[in-house]
Amino acid sequence: MSSISPSSSAGSSDLPDLSAGEGSFHHPVAAGVLVLGLLLSLVAWWVLARHQAQEADRRFEMQVQVRQQHLVRHVDHLQRLARSFQGLFLASRQVSAQEFAAHFDVLQVARGLPEVLSVRYENCPAAAVCPGPVFLSANGLGAAGRDLPASPGDAAQAAAVDEDSRDRNLTVMHAPLHLADGRVALQISAPVYVGGEGDPGSVESRRENQAGHLRVLVDAARLMQVSRVGEAEFDGLRLQLSDVGGVADGRAVQPVRWVHADPGGLVPVSSRDRRDLTFEVGERLWRLSLVRPPSEPLLGAMPLLALMSGLALTAAAVALVMRLLRRASRSEAECRRLDSIVADDDARLRSIARQDGLTGLLNREAFQELLAERLHLWALQPASAGRLVLVQLDLDRFQKINEMLGHGAGDQVLLAIGERLCGLGGLNGAPSGLPAEPTLLARLGGDEFMLLFQSPVLSDAAVIETLARQLIDRLGQPLQVGSHTLRPGCSLGLAWVDAGAVADLSIGADDIGLMVRTDRALHQAKRAGRAQFRIDAGQDVPVPVDQLRLEVDLHHAIERRELELFFQPQFDGRTLQVVGAEALLRWRHPQLGMVPPDRFIPLAEESGLIVPIGRWVIDEACRQAAEWSALACRPIGVAVNVSVRQMLGDDIASVVAQALRRHALPAQRLELEITESLAVGDVAQARLLLARLADLGVGVAIDDFGVGYSSLAYLRDLPVQRVKIDRSFLRQVPQDAGSSRLVGAMVSMARALEIGLVAEGVETVEQLDFLCEQGCDAIQGYLLGRPIAGDDFLHRLMADDFGHRGRNAAAKS
Repeated sequence: MSSISPSSSAGSSDLPDLSAGEGSFHHPVAAGVLVLGLLLSLVAWWVLARHQAQEADRRFEMQVQVRQQHLVRHVDHLQRLARSFQGLFLASRQVSAQEFAAHFDVLQVARGLPEVLSVRYENCPAAAVCPGPVFLSANGLGAAGRDLPASPGDAAQAAAVDEDSRDRNLTVMHAPLHLADGRVALQISAPVYVGGEGDPGSVESRRENQAGHLRVLVDAARLMQVSRVGEAEFDGLRLQLSDVGGVADGRAVQPVRWVHADPGGLVPVSSRDRRDLTFEVGERLWRLSLVRPPSEPLLGAMPLLALMSGLALTAAAVALVMRLLRRASRSEAECRRLDSIVADDDARLRSIARQDGLTGLLNREAFQELLAERLHLWALQPASAGRLVLVQLDLDRFQKINEMLGHGAGDQVLLAIGERLCGLGGLNGAPSGLPAEPTLLARLGGDEFMLLFQSPVLSDAAVIETLARQLIDRLGQPLQVGSHTLRPGCSLGLAWVDAGAVADLSIGADDIGLMVRTDRALHQAKRAGRAQFRIDAGQDVPVPVDQLRLEVDLHHAIERRELELFFQPQFDGRTLQVVGAEALLRWRHPQLGMVPPDRFIPLAEESGLIVPIGRWVIDEACRQAAEWSALACRPIGVAVNVSVRQMLGDDIASVVAQALRRHALPAQRLELEITESLAVGDVAQARLLLARLADLGVGVAIDDFGVGYSSLAYLRDLPVQRVKIDRSFLRQVPQDAGSSRLVGAMVSMARALEIGLVAEGVETVEQLDFLCEQGCDAIQGYLLGRPIAGDDFLHRLMADDFGHRGRNAAAKS
């Protein structure tokens, strides 16, 4: 690529450098643009020239036709003039010279038709024997008008034309006449009959009554002149009129008589520049010839302008392309230089990205990548290769060092620990005295480090324990930081994988599972105290649940209709008749089957899905209760558990009101069960929420009463209608006297406070009898009814298959 010196002008810098490959015509791109530009220019030149030639030919054809039409129209007008004079004779038995002249003046022939030389009446049978006109109105000839030349041949031809005109009563034109002054005249003749009664009719009558001919003599040159129209449109055209012969002669070859031609005549031209048009008028054939100036379409102004414009654009495009090619060449060289710099920086950044910025050890990402590779290879090793042991190390009381001595001192401690770990051997080639040498070392972040050991001697668990104790001892040696002597102890979490073990998350043998195991072991060591270690052998590792996937599926559970409500009946403590049911949420997962509530309810609480799920539960419970009451013809209430998050994070009163209104369910048939944590939290807010529900007529019950923050104060201050005794209080009833007295006291307290009491978890007849004797308001438990689907609940309700029947069956057993 050529370069331009600083002294070069601005104009010369745009010129192509023909000596360089990238910026010359030799470059394929520049040559292609040049050839394409030339081809397009030539095509545009040829197309435009051809279009203009076609347009000129079309205009030329139109000009010939227009001239012929105007000429024929003017001759027709002159023929009507002759017939007008003929009519003068046909209408009168005697026409005087004065009437003839008056008719000439009335028609304003002299002023309106300057091409007419004369109008005369001759009563002789033929022009050859006619001594002279009877009447003569001249416009351009002498008064006598008798000096019209006529050769014998012309006379015989004229007589034949006159006879045909007489027999057929036609207005005809004769062959051209050459006057003595050099002018050429055309003669129009019409027969004249005597009698004053019009056309005699038959040929015989016409011959008997012929009284001569009326002749109109026309100057051919002036006729051609007055028939011109739009001279500007015919500028440059040359015209010639010739006599071909009579119609009776046919279109055979006849001597062509020249009639009129523009000054200079018709010059020889090519056939495309000349048009000959033969036409009939006045029972005679005429030929009109037009010649246009010779022209060369390819050399026209517009085609040449298109060609020059195309060449100019091509030159500009080639110059632009060559400039761009020169710039591209320079840019390519610059890009190669930058790529080299980027490659060096990229290698340096990759190295930095894999190292810890403080200690220079591997960071978490690099260590985890290398660990995955080692585990893959370790799975291929024979069992005799031993074990691969991962050690996670965390400094004890490191946060206090940062707080008391500052983060600078903490960084010095981390650097010193990193150097000690590197000096353990294996990593620097020096013997460490440890049972095995570390093969990987990394700082995970903060004060956590990770070491990887692999050796046949590690197959013995005792050796692994010895390794852990020696690590704790060596890292716990005194460390001088400034003027302070520190003893940074550490805790260890260890996990191993036997050689040949297949990477499986269920046993924690992949990189993530192994690190999870060491982290779990480290937390156990931390809980045990300082300078401790714990080993996760991987034998009791539970199968981890894909909580993230479960949470994702829970988002779609409502729209996919996977959530269901089961209902456990509640019975009156005196009559054991069904008075209501508690709605219990179930999730029928398409792959996992029925998911228990204790697995997905906490997920819903954490993710916030409990709010939309709770809305659906309230709406579905109201729908079921309304359906039961309508079909069973008896009032059935429903109790719904409401989480604290839903109570505080949602407009619970509006949600309940909409559900009641949508399903036309009376408010007193809906009860919301809340936990004690809501009641003992913000009492003012709890009072406000429960008051809004009470205004709707909805009941409120305290669930699991007695196992949390039980307080009689909120029973007094809050609008609570019922409490539910937790099932844990009924397990030893009535066998245990203390439990029995406690449950009895709860029943008495609720009665004294005028609050309803529900005992849940009733599973034996003895528990049922005890609660009935104590006067418990409502009873719920597996003894009387398990949770069932809504449709099954309706069928059993309508069949009266609840309550005392279950009690009697249990008693008989």
